[in-house]
Amino acid sequence: MCLPPRLRHFCWFLLVLLIQGPPSGHVSANPFPGWKDETDWKKEHERGGAPRRGPQLLPGLPTNISVTAGRLATLPCRVANLKGRAVSWIRQEDLMVLATNEITFTTDERFKVRAWRTGGVWAWDLQIEEATLNDAGIYECQVNTRPKVSHPVYLDVQLGGAVIAGPPEVYVEAGSRLLLTCWVQAPPRPPGPITWLHNTTPIHAEGSRGGVSLHVAQEGAKASARLSLTSVTPTDAGNYTCQPEGLDPAHVSVFVLQDEEPRAMHHDAANPSSKISAKLLILGIFIILLTHTDR
Repeated sequence: MCLPPRLRHFCWFLLVLLIQGPPSGHVSANPFPGWKDETDWKKEHERGGAPRRGPQLLPGLPTNISVTAGRLATLPCRVANLKGRAVSWIRQEDLMVLATNEITFTTDERFKVRAWRTGGVWAWDLQIEEATLNDAGIYECQVNTRPKVSHPVYLDVQLGGAVIAGPPEVYVEAGSRLLLTCWVQAPPRPPGPITWLHNTTPIHAEGSRGGVSLHVAQEGAKASARLSLTSVTPTDAGNYTCQPEGLDPAHVSVFVLQDEEPRAMHHDAANPSSKISAKLLILGIFIILLTHTDR
């Protein structure tokens, strides 16, 4: 039987395959060997091999950052095996892209990205200078992979500063003791050094005045600073300021009384409206007496 030429060639090809047998070694059905191994981490893990990973966020990154209003806020993002991928910071409140890599897209110059590399790990920290209460919210660090790799961070901005206990004006008799207590709050860290000022002069326990006691106690992000002056004199009167480092100060005015007059009388003497009220009261009593006399 005579076979057509094309069919004869095909039969010879099959005969050669049967004689040689299958090629030795691994045959992959994937037309791009190695591609799936590099991207399918789950399959590789199931086979017991070490996964060839793409960009990954470092574990243990903080998800909550607290800062005092007016201070620098730093939101961390650490990415391993970045492999040329882009890293972006997005504000979730309005879905605004604040920055991609080191390029910022917001007109608010307080927002910046600080990036550096240590080995195979890249740091992409979003920094907000002089943070305000309006900056509080959720920010997300994203890597442009599929699926998306992201890390949300909640920024909490709290008011901090100094508050002096008691009224804004303090009256003390000459020769007695003056005691002022200042409370300072600076979340999330303990406040820095606290300085007491008399008018514009710093107060020191070892100063020439004598009888000065300064005591500072810290508890977490709060601190108390106590100032004590013994045997006050008229020269101790004036403005006292509690000044914590990097935070808003607090002020109190101190008046030293040199006689036995009560504080209210001194306050009224310095208040013109009090004098007018007293005069009107006397005038009213005089009119009432005249009215009763006429009857």
